[in-house]
Amino acid sequence: MSSTLSTTTPLRRRDVIGLPVALALLGGAAAWVLEGPHAAAALVTLAAYEVALSVDNAVPMAGVAGRLHPRMRQVFLTAGLFVGVVVMRLFVPPVAVATAGGEDVAEMTTAMVADPSHYAADLAGVRPGLAAFGGVFLWMVFTEYLFNCERKDRPLWIAPLERPFFRLARPRLVQFCTAAVLAGGAIAWAPPGNRTTVAVAGALGVAGYALVKAGARHVWTHAAAVVVERALAVFLLLEILDGTYSFSDTGTGLPAWERLVIAVAGVSIGAVFLVRLTRRLDSGEALKRYEHLPAGAAYVLGVLGVLLWVSLVAPIPGLLAGWFGAVVIGTSLLTSLVHNRRRGRTVSGSAVPSPRRPRR
Repeated sequence: MSSTLSTTTPLRRRDVIGLPVALALLGGAAAWVLEGPHAAAALVTLAAYEVALSVDNAVPMAGVAGRLHPRMRQVFLTAGLFVGVVVMRLFVPPVAVATAGGEDVAEMTTAMVADPSHYAADLAGVRPGLAAFGGVFLWMVFTEYLFNCERKDRPLWIAPLERPFFRLARPRLVQFCTAAVLAGGAIAWAPPGNRTTVAVAGALGVAGYALVKAGARHVWTHAAAVVVERALAVFLLLEILDGTYSFSDTGTGLPAWERLVIAVAGVSIGAVFLVRLTRRLDSGEALKRYEHLPAGAAYVLGVLGVLLWVSLVAPIPGLLAGWFGAVVIGTSLLTSLVHNRRRGRTVSGSAVPSPRRPRR
């Protein structure tokens, strides 16, 4: 076993989900005893939602871990990833809404907890710009993979779709052109009063992507870039498509401080699951054994980018917005298993000669 594998302790499959489920059940029981069934239902629902979103985030996070020095990798896969997820999930939304609306960040953070209706109104006002920015930004991230802009020798997942793009002569040019065409369509589709906002936000999405790529030249800045991309994706998924957020008063009638506790608890349970699943993927070299997983993670961002543009003119069902990522990742895992079986690999991932094609 290589030295890189020894830096993290492998987790059994049941250990990945066991602790998050136990925390959700204990937290739900405590909420029921202290505040009643509404609080318990809110906590368990939020925890399940966060776990579902963590499925597709664990794949790129495992890729980040594989690039780090062993000591830094251990820190990243424990406290670093957990703290980063909690901070990003709880503080990115009010900062983004306040910045887009030109308001005070501290006041917006307070309003998100104490006055969700005010926060929701502010969010609705800046939603077109955030959707346009996110649509372009995430589309650029997705097409970087689809068009193989970095010229990597990687396996194809949906070969009939990917093969024509794999060896494009000018992949970066095609990447920007497709983003411009789709952004132009979004401007045309948007209500007349939002078209200028959508156009400016789309241009900022391209600029944001260029800045992230310019900074992702070293290991740590690459890791930060991936974390920012995924945090932005989760924020957009919850805030723009579904219009929901951890602090929202979804008919429970709970006071602000209780919603705050439920939000922190639910996000923390999701972060625990993400950390443990990422460790499982990293310690078992799952990204090498299940080679379609990175493609699935990329396609999640591509679909999300398209849904963001669509959300400018039509509401996106919450079920679709919240669970499509897990479906795409699950499909990529399933096709990886089928592919490995066809190549004669064992379940553990060690290569063995195929019985149909023995070595000579």
